[in-house]
Amino acid sequence: MEVSFVNRRERYINWTIMALSIIGWILTFYSVIQIERVEGDLLTLLLLIAFLFLTELYPIPVWKGITTFSFPLIYTIVLLYGVWIGVFTMVAVSLGINLLKRRKTQIVWFNPGQLAITLVMTHVLTEWILILSGWNPSEGVGYFYLHLSLFTFIFYFINNLLIDFVLWIRPQPYAWQDWKQKMIQETIIVLISVCYLFIMFALGSQNRGVVDVFSYLFFFSPLVAASIISAVISRQHREKRRLKALVSLTKELNRTLPSENWTAAVERRIDEFIQTDATLFLIKEEDQTWKVAIQNGGILEGIEQVFKEDWLENVDESLRYTTKKQIPLDLSAYLYSSIRSVMITPLRVEDETVGILLVGSEQNQIYHATDIQFLSTLANQLAVIIKTRMLFSEREKRILLEERNRLAREIHDGIAQTLAGAVMNLESSKRVNEGEERTNLVNESILKLRGSLGEVRESIYALRPSPTEKFGVEEAIKAKGEDISRDYGINVNMKIVGDRTDLPPHIQQNVYEIMSEAMQNAGKHAQAATLQVTFRYCKGHLFARVKDDGKGFRLYEALLKANTDAHYGILNMNELAEQIDASLKINSSERFGTVILLVVPLSK
Repeated sequence: MEVSFVNRRERYINWTIMALSIIGWILTFYSVIQIERVEGDLLTLLLLIAFLFLTELYPIPVWKGITTFSFPLIYTIVLLYGVWIGVFTMVAVSLGINLLKRRKTQIVWFNPGQLAITLVMTHVLTEWILILSGWNPSEGVGYFYLHLSLFTFIFYFINNLLIDFVLWIRPQPYAWQDWKQKMIQETIIVLISVCYLFIMFALGSQNRGVVDVFSYLFFFSPLVAASIISAVISRQHREKRRLKALVSLTKELNRTLPSENWTAAVERRIDEFIQTDATLFLIKEEDQTWKVAIQNGGILEGIEQVFKEDWLENVDESLRYTTKKQIPLDLSAYLYSSIRSVMITPLRVEDETVGILLVGSEQNQIYHATDIQFLSTLANQLAVIIKTRMLFSEREKRILLEERNRLAREIHDGIAQTLAGAVMNLESSKRVNEGEERTNLVNESILKLRGSLGEVRESIYALRPSPTEKFGVEEAIKAKGEDISRDYGINVNMKIVGDRTDLPPHIQQNVYEIMSEAMQNAGKHAQAATLQVTFRYCKGHLFARVKDDGKGFRLYEALLKANTDAHYGILNMNELAEQIDASLKINSSERFGTVILLVVPLSK
């Protein structure tokens, strides 16, 4: 995201929040002027304010925000004491909660102001609609039910409209799924609130004696208790979901470890167990430079430059900055101005920092000890994965080096020796006078050169890109099957079962060489009519099988023959299987065909 665009959206959101805050506090001061005296039981008002404070103190998590069961209390205060006392009470309680929880200054002033705007607009629109429709309080209980329905709908509509507008204009994306999830949970709270107030009206319409402070105490106590219990249960469920998400993420990472896009699993699931408005995941490359694997939310391009400092190498625990002022200036320059809390966790293996995981939030002091523990656990898992991938890379390089050394030995021991012998023969032929001896030396040299030419062609073919690099192991084996069918007249069928799994290049190469060798042997020696090739992807393993209906063979005799020609025989297939920690099983009997099964462990 461009810096100019981010700065522009940051200015828009700041101006919007400031404008709404100013309008809301103007309405609050106006409500104070409108309050002359409290009509009604003062003790009941104090009880309702205390209950309102408790419901706001124990909110219920919704999406990335919170909601409460406070609406029935707010509506009751407005109904008993008027809208202006309701505005003042709600603003005072909201301001006190924000100060108590040490939220950022912008939120401290915005939340009460936004609630004041919502309540005043709801009251004005509700009264206006009722007047236009001709309803008045003298028409009995029906008026209050209609008033409650209109007031509730308009209140939640305006409240969510203001919040959604603020979320939409901020730089961070506000996805449809996020809005949908928030609205579903908000709707549930609205329905519960409306049902509770309907019960209050139903009980109030009956002649049950004097309605005093004790009546409201007994009626609203279950609501406050439900609010507190729901908040506690929601927190416990959140911790449970975090543990479940961490376990699921660990399993998914182990499954996607061989693939190049393994970080996509982290990007999808990190929001499930820690609240974040900014996410950064850096991986250290072999040349000691930082590579950005994940960059979401309130982070600007080029932030990896910050982590080139030497102080990072000495950090072995998570760093937590709970306020905007605590964040280092060089780091803060690459964060949106709305980011207030930051937690940085280094990924360390064997006293070496192999990665960095950073999360940020727009709220002050949002990250606690449990968040550090969860993030550290995830960081340890990611560090092991990064180190494992490094070992995979080193192993592939070692295999490549071994193959180069093998080719060098073959050229030195084979082609080079043959060419040297041919050169010596040709030089000797120059000193020989007899024609027959000279002819023999030249013919011998020609035979050696032709043999060397064949070896050179084989080496060149071996150095060409593998079919698995071009098409993948499945398509490469399918193409090999078409060649076998064309060359030997065998009906080759291929079947793939299970969800495909991305395999590392060296595993694809070895699987292809083993399978193609098995198919080639079936074409040359089995005298088969049908060849069945099966790829079965299971949890943690790949089963690759070649089955023919040919004449079969005796395994003991084949092993004895392989000792004399190991490069193209069963021993070579075994060596290729051992290189990828796979097991090769051969089952053959005369007149009943041959089954060759390769079991490749994907978890390793």
